[in-house]
Amino acid sequence: MTCWNRQALLSMVLCSSALAHSPQPLPGDEDLVVRRVSEHVYIAHGPQEFPNPQTAGFMNNPGFVVTRDGVVVVDPGSSVQIGRRLLHSIRSVSDKPIVAVFNTHVHGDHWLGNHAIRESYPHARIYAHQRMLEHVDAGAGEEWIALFSRLTQGATDGTKVNGPNIGLKGGEVIPIGELSFHIYHTGKAHSDNDIMIELPAESALFTGDIVTNRRIQSARPEDSDIYGQIRAVKVALGTNSRWYLPGHGHSGGREIAEEQLLFLQQLLGAVQRYYEQGMSDYEMVKPVKKDLSAYSDWYNFDELGRVIGHVYLKVEENAFQ
Repeated sequence: MTCWNRQALLSMVLCSSALAHSPQPLPGDEDLVVRRVSEHVYIAHGPQEFPNPQTAGFMNNPGFVVTRDGVVVVDPGSSVQIGRRLLHSIRSVSDKPIVAVFNTHVHGDHWLGNHAIRESYPHARIYAHQRMLEHVDAGAGEEWIALFSRLTQGATDGTKVNGPNIGLKGGEVIPIGELSFHIYHTGKAHSDNDIMIELPAESALFTGDIVTNRRIQSARPEDSDIYGQIRAVKVALGTNSRWYLPGHGHSGGREIAEEQLLFLQQLLGAVQRYYEQGMSDYEMVKPVKKDLSAYSDWYNFDELGRVIGHVYLKVEENAFQ
């Protein structure tokens, strides 16, 4: 892993080539490297690795939008420590207060950083799908905090649950400052509580984990529905945004979502084909991986078998409907 200098780094670029720079792991007290996507939109690309002591649990892509009324944060990260580092980076861009936060779904790498927002801006509104509020009320936050503490050997300790307080259903248009935030929810996809946030004036779409860039989503495949995720990616492409800001991996143009859609369609097609031939889930792992060998350089391809098992269950369920 590449080590970072102790000096804080803030990199602002407007071109897509800069957005393609590799994200780097971070020691625990540095700013996040922030890149400017459009006039008002910024993103910090997290490492692809799963949480570990070296990355201090940082793995998602926190974003923020600077409006005339204040700053809006999208997915502030996996811990209070990551959230504080994000806030420090934001202050290098704008001295405006944080007025709102959007959490794209309940997986803890995206929202446990709410703690840092709440301690500095206790009146900030935190939006998420209504089902995420229900999951947090049922104890999901404590489960994620314990998991991240274990995986990072205590690097995230001190993080408290600070869940969203405004539930969404999808279809809302939320005006903040001079910008409008359009909310999409298409049903169960990567999870049952995903939202995407579009800023039409910026031609930018925060996709959460409905779209990730060159990454096999193997961490919680039991939470997902491949049929629903395919539908959701098509909706994302239907926005015709210039910028797609995925939950993990580099940001860029619509080719990111197109590649995600093609992968999902090919994965589903392969599993359906071998299911119809009478293969069990474990029997089809090897031929499916061979069929999808074009994606072998994607992060976590070795874990594709776990995903195949859950796609198999969805195909089987669909066959009996």
